[in-house]
Amino acid sequence: MSSIQEIFSKNLKTIRKEKKLSQQAIAEKSDMLASTFNRIENMKVVPSIETVERIAKAMHIEFVDLFQSRELKDQSLVKKLQIIDNLSEYNKKVVDILFDSIIEKDKLEKAKEIKVKQRLEELKNLRKS
Repeated sequence: MSSIQEIFSKNLKTIRKEKKLSQQAIAEKSDMLASTFNRIENMKVVPSIETVERIAKAMHIEFVDLFQSRELKDQSLVKKLQIIDNLSEYNKKVVDILFDSIIEKDKLEKAKEIKVKQRLEELKNLRKS
């Protein structure tokens, strides 16, 4: 498991690159030297909470985004699930029904696709005969 500093460093680099921001640009927006930002990003300096807040603001992200594991490929799904968890019981049931419907639809589509492939294979074999 990665330390919180390693997660922070990795997220800082990843998010910066995703947003196509240079270290210089973030440093300027965070009111620090680019060399200081570089040392923070490369775990040579541990920033204060205030500095992390300034960096997050400069990158237009939430403070916690710098500390959350990004091992899940789609963080937006995690956030949506958290929102769903806070819905009323009625709306949770509606979402549950929608999920079940989508899953069932996917199963039917896959089964249909398999059946079509089988039929095509039968026709191909029939032509060979």
